[in-house]
Amino acid sequence: MAKKQLSSEELRSRLTVGHFGDAAAQELPPGDPLTVTQMVLEIDRIRPYDGNPRRQRNPQYDEIKASIRAQKRLNNAIEVTRRPDDDLYMVRAGGNTRLQILQELYEETGDEAYRKVHVLFHPWTSDQDVLGAHLVENEMRGTMALIDRALAVDRLREMFESEVGESLSRSELQRRLQEIGYTASRKLLFRFEYAAKTLLPCIPQALYGGLGNDSVEKLRKLHRSAHAVGESHGHTQDAVDMVFEESLAVTDAPDWDPGAARQELERRLAEELSLDLRTVRMELDTPPTQDSEGATGPANMPPDIGAMGQPTPLVHDASPAETPGASPGRSGAATDPVIGDGAGAGDPPPAAPPVTAPTEPAPGPAPTVAELRDRIYTLARQIATRYHYADQIQPVDIGYGYFIDLPSETVEEAGARMNRVENDYRLWTWWLLVSWSQIGLHPDRVLQTAPTHRLASAIHRGDEEEVIARHIPEPPWRALGWMVSSCLREPDFADFVALVQACRDLQHQADADDLDPWEG
Repeated sequence: MAKKQLSSEELRSRLTVGHFGDAAAQELPPGDPLTVTQMVLEIDRIRPYDGNPRRQRNPQYDEIKASIRAQKRLNNAIEVTRRPDDDLYMVRAGGNTRLQILQELYEETGDEAYRKVHVLFHPWTSDQDVLGAHLVENEMRGTMALIDRALAVDRLREMFESEVGESLSRSELQRRLQEIGYTASRKLLFRFEYAAKTLLPCIPQALYGGLGNDSVEKLRKLHRSAHAVGESHGHTQDAVDMVFEESLAVTDAPDWDPGAARQELERRLAEELSLDLRTVRMELDTPPTQDSEGATGPANMPPDIGAMGQPTPLVHDASPAETPGASPGRSGAATDPVIGDGAGAGDPPPAAPPVTAPTEPAPGPAPTVAELRDRIYTLARQIATRYHYADQIQPVDIGYGYFIDLPSETVEEAGARMNRVENDYRLWTWWLLVSWSQIGLHPDRVLQTAPTHRLASAIHRGDEEEVIARHIPEPPWRALGWMVSSCLREPDFADFVALVQACRDLQHQADADDLDPWEG
C-alpha cells in the first residue's frame, strides 16, 4: 500500500508539535559548559568560596598584591565553578586571595585591566569536591595552618557522614579523601582530630598563631604521659583530662610558651594527685611501658605479663654504664651477678675472675595487632571449649579478635544438665569472655561483621537485659575478686591472665600504630 505523501505545511506542523518552539527556545537561560573550559569573567561575577578552609590572612598577601600590580594580570587562571541555580561563579580551588587582590586593585585604581580575569571553569560536582580542591591547593602551596587543615578535614568528614548516614572509621575517611584528591596518612588524620577536638578549645590563640605538627605531636605525647601518671595513682582519665586542658587554657597566647604550659601542668597535676612536684616531673619524663606512641603507663610499674603471657622479671633501675654486661638498648637488664647486703659495710668485694654473661637473644619485633588477635582468639576458644561455648565463639579481624554469642540453651536447660557449682563456673566464664571482647560497647560494628549475632542484636534493640536473663543471668560482680582468687580453675586462670595481657598488648600496639581496633 502506497504511503500518503505529506504536504510541506503538514510536515512543518508535525515537526513542531510537542517541541519548545522558537519562543520557548529564546527563554532558555544559557547553560554552563559541560567540560572544563577557559572563560573571561568580570570580577564582580565571581565570589570567594564560602567554605574556604583558610581562616587567616595569607602570609604572602602583600607580595602577591605587589606582583599582580606590577604585571596587571595573573600568572595563573583562577579556577571557578557554579552551584546549580546560583547566579555568581565561585572560586573552586585556591584563588580566594588573588580574587580579593584584584577587587582591591580595581577599587583603588579603576584600571580596567583588573576588572576582567581569565578563569578555568569546572562543571559543578559537589561541595566535598570543592572543599577538597581548596585543601589540596593550599597544601601544595604550604601556607596553611595546621588547625585550618584539621578543621577542613573535620568538615569533610561531616559531609561524607551526612551523605552516607553513618559515622566513618578513620580508614574509610582516608579512602574517601583520596577519592577527592587529598592524601593523608592515618597518623596525620589522628593528629588533625586531636588538634581540632582536644587542643582547639584550650589553646585557640596558639593554634591560630601557627602551632605546627611537631608541637601538636609533643602535646599529644605529654597528654598520654599525664594519663599514665594519673592512672598509676588511681585517678581516671577524665580527671587528668580536666587538669591537662586547664593547664593549657591558662597559658594560651599567640606566642604560646610550651615550657610555661608544662610547668603549669606539673603544678596542677601534683596538686590533684597529692604528690610533690619533683615526683610528678620525674614520672612525666619516665619512658612509657611500650614506647612513645603506645604509652599507657610509666616504665617503673610492678612486674607485668609479657606479650605472649610470660611473666616479665622486675629489673633494677640502672643505666647501661652502671650495669656491666647489660645488652645494648635494654636499660637495666644487668647480666652480672648482683652483690647484696651480705658484703661487709665499706669493704670492697673480693677479687674474682671476670664473669662471662650468657648470650641473651635479641628482642624480636613486637607482635602486630593481627597476630595479637589470633592469640586472643586461641586463648578465648580454649576457655570457651571447656564450658561448651565452642559453637558460640568465632574469630574476627576487628576488635579483640573474637565474638561470643548467647548460649544455645536457656538457664533452665543448663540448670537441669549440671550442678550449681558447674553452672556458676559456666556463668562467670561466659561473662568474662563477653567483657574482654568489648562487643557490648560496639554492637553496630559486631552486626556489620556478624548480622545474625543475637547478643549484639539485643543490645542494638535495647532489650538485652530481658534476652540475656533467659539464657545466662548476670553474676554478682561484687564477688568477682572471690571468684578469681578462690574458685577459678587453674587452667582457666592461666588462660584468662594471658588473655587479659594479650588484650592489653593489642590496645597498646593499636595506640602505637594510631589505630582503633574496632576500625579493622
